[in-house]
Amino acid sequence: MLMPSPIPRTGRVNGLFCRGHLYRYANLYEMVERRRAEKIVDALTEVMPGRPTALEHRHPFDEVRAPYDKDLVDPRSKLHALTILSAEQQVMMYYMNVGPQYMEPIARQLYQEISLIEQEHVTHYESLVDPGETMWERLITHEYNECWLYYSFMEQESDPRIKAIWELHLQMELAQLQQAADLLRQYDGREPEQIVGAAGVPEPLLFEPNKEFLRGLLATQMDLTKLGEGYVREAHERFEWMQEQLHAGGKPPSEEVIDMHREKFGDEYRIETEGPHPVESLRAREGARRA
Repeated sequence: MLMPSPIPRTGRVNGLFCRGHLYRYANLYEMVERRRAEKIVDALTEVMPGRPTALEHRHPFDEVRAPYDKDLVDPRSKLHALTILSAEQQVMMYYMNVGPQYMEPIARQLYQEISLIEQEHVTHYESLVDPGETMWERLITHEYNECWLYYSFMEQESDPRIKAIWELHLQMELAQLQQAADLLRQYDGREPEQIVGAAGVPEPLLFEPNKEFLRGLLATQMDLTKLGEGYVREAHERFEWMQEQLHAGGKPPSEEVIDMHREKFGDEYRIETEGPHPVESLRAREGARRA
């Protein structure tokens, strides 16, 4: 997917976060449910450590990015920003609502830890959106984004039954987009093409293999963190201060869950179909069980 600046590295670094979260939830899943994650991921992705969860927290000053310029940015960047923002918000809300329902303390603690990270991500991605957009501009972009996503899903769906569902929802969103366009004309005196461009619907969002891509990120971007609006590879003073405030030298639930899994099953749970972990320090111990 083409991601004009300022979106690219933001989305890539988040891939490292999600990789680590999947690994920790997979270990929790086997402990709590006595089930294994390979039946869910269905060989579409691997389950292995990413950036240590404990190191994902950043100082609030370092969460905010420079927003796009609504009048100059490629309209696709608006869609990309809204898509990743919406995904992060839904994940955050899910973790915050589901986590407290678990009976096991480690499950509640892990959900709480990672939901805080997702809350930080929501701030991170929302800051990409131009704060000068009017409510009518945002309504147009929001509805246009939903149309683009449903169109993308419909175009790539091979099951006729599911394809019909996406087509139905696309028709609903097109009707809502038309209503948003009428409101924009009435209250902003502008045409929707001035907001989302006149080139037509962008190329569909593609669902593609991710194993090689994510391994490349793990190999090259594990040590990146934020400093102001940019990225650095060193742990700076604000970053270290934030870690101390949150962890106070203790072991976070994201590490405890792996220790508990090792104690219970003799090792950690991973799915590494493409070979050893690309980062040597994160490779499984010799003789460790893998899916």
